[in-house]
Formats: sequence, structure tokens, C-alpha cells
Amino acid sequence: MQQGQSDEATGTRDETYDVISIVYHALQGAENCEIYAEDAERDELRQFFERAGEQQRQLAEEGKKMLAKCLQNESGGSAFSFGEGQSGQSGQSSSSQSETVTSGGRQTDTGIG
Repeated sequence: MQQGQSDEATGTRDETYDVISIVYHALQGAENCEIYAEDAERDELRQFFERAGEQQRQLAEEGKKMLAKCLQNESGGSAFSFGEGQSGQSGQSSSSQSETVTSGGRQTDTGIG
């Protein structure tokens, strides 16, 4: 997808779409590294895959923080303003919510929910 197309195609700002993409791919990369580490026969390779997976998880965590900022900027207020009651509170704070995604028999806590 070329620069500027995600806004037209999805109705979402380019930066937000890009951050979502990075978080998604980092989480996929972390999951792949975990599989590769389990399959590695040599300690040297297993350790490499474990380090790579940790870097991917750290990147995903940083991306989730950036995503919250992008969404907050787009909505002009709370990044999680949808579903709020009349008091303006949804009953749960966004910082305490998380979501567990199961993929290929593995569970990943995305921290988004």
C-alpha cells in the first residue's frame, strides 16, 4: 500500500494504520520466534530466537502505547471513548483491560481490549 492510501481505503489516518500494522507484525514475529526457539536443536540458535522474540514483544508494547496516543489524537479525547455511559466512564479503565488471543494453540496477551 502506497503512502496516503490507507486513509482513503480505510477511513483511518495513515499514522494510526501504520502503528496498528507494526504492532500486529511485531506480535506475529514474537510468536514465530517462540516456535523457532522450541524447534531449535542448538542452544546458540534457541538463544538467538529467544532474544529476537523478546525484542519483538518490546516493540509491540511500545507500539501499543503509540497506538493509544494516535487514537486519543483522532478522537480528540479518550482513546477508548466508545461505549461510554452518560457519566463518561465505561466501567473499566483502559489500562487494566487486556485481551487474550489464541493462535495455533498458543495464547498471547495483547494488552488491548
